[in-house]
Amino acid sequence: WKLKQPRQLCSSSTSKTSNKRGRPAQWDVIKGGDSKNVSRSFNVYIPPNFCSTFGVGETTAASVPLRIILAFHGYGGKPAQEIRKWQDVADDLNAIIIAPLGTETIETQKLGWNAVECCGDPVLNEIDDLDFVLYGVMEIFLNQFGGRRGISIGSNDDSDDKNNKQVHVIATGFSNGGFFTSLLGILDDRPEWLVGIVPTGGYQYDIDAYSSTPELAVFMHHGGRDSVVNPNGCCIANDEPKQVKRGSKSNCMFDIGVKQETCQSAQSVYLLWSTINGCSSDHNDSRSIKEGGVKSVESECFVGKDCIEPTNFCVWTNEGHSWGGTFPGIEMMRPWMGDVFVRAEKRRFEQRDADELIKPHHRTRVGKSIFLTASSILLGFIALSAAYCYSKRWHFMRSSGKRKSSEDEDLQVFREEEMTVMCREDEIEKHSVSVP
Repeated sequence: WKLKQPRQLCSSSTSKTSNKRGRPAQWDVIKGGDSKNVSRSFNVYIPPNFCSTFGVGETTAASVPLRIILAFHGYGGKPAQEIRKWQDVADDLNAIIIAPLGTETIETQKLGWNAVECCGDPVLNEIDDLDFVLYGVMEIFLNQFGGRRGISIGSNDDSDDKNNKQVHVIATGFSNGGFFTSLLGILDDRPEWLVGIVPTGGYQYDIDAYSSTPELAVFMHHGGRDSVVNPNGCCIANDEPKQVKRGSKSNCMFDIGVKQETCQSAQSVYLLWSTINGCSSDHNDSRSIKEGGVKSVESECFVGKDCIEPTNFCVWTNEGHSWGGTFPGIEMMRPWMGDVFVRAEKRRFEQRDADELIKPHHRTRVGKSIFLTASSILLGFIALSAAYCYSKRWHFMRSSGKRKSSEDEDLQVFREEEMTVMCREDEIEKHSVSVP
């Protein structure tokens, strides 16, 4: 995947603090050799205070983590709907919104995603939307934005850069986008940047797909009166002729769940996530939410206890399938998303501190190795020097011994001659004394 035209998030004109919202920008990408999705695009919304926090252009604050809300529209929806829906939350959390564009179903001219269970031509034509989102959207965006910051773009990035893995993403989507969001969460090789999912009005049905899923923050939402994506699950069923009349082969519209022989309710999938996240138990929290300060929306919410990651589920009792442009739970998502981002950032900082503690020990071990190596070399040098000196001394003593023997012989001859002279003088003296 490649950008058709280079993009820049911030410029000198947008780096100053401002309460004025900018317009979302469309990023166009292209992938050569793929006739199914040669050209794709995604929209990027930058909150008003983002550029003043991160700096100008690619010169960014290394200590500030990057927050992203990755939002997927529903079948027949558009990226602009998701951006409007999450703008207030993004502004408060200083998070970028990335809203990709799906591919079109020719018969209905509706945009959608290949989310396995749903929907339209993207599923029939097996469009690789996972490849597009992971590499055509996220990798392209992070490379363009953070290529000089050492930002991690996947789970297998082994860079030692201290700024690495400072990207945290919460994915969300409605209906077909909810199915796709749920699919991202249960990937075998889930990207490390994904720290939470918020599927609304759609979720994956295949229980086996959850078997090896690692922990992940989850907040599911579903309408209690959803007639498009049944809250009790979508599957092959013959006891609901109402949906059959609409041309669907399942108990839901658009053949949703046609690959499943048994239905999995939204609540049963929430319980799967509770198990994955190690929750001890769940409790109900019935409440009424005032949307826009006027309309009361009743909901029954479930909150996982003692979970490794936040695990939540809300059934909006009287809501149907109409959250394309608005969502009654938007206010409760603001603190939840904020908490998920903070938890992820805290873990990263703790990991970075742990890495910093390990590095000095590593340097100490290296220093000790160098010291021991140097000491060994020095001792070896001293031993060689001693051997050399001993050898020289041995040769010297040997030659000195020969000279000493010669000198001793001369000294002995000298002493014998001296004794002979002394004896003669003594005799002469005695003789002199005896003469009258």
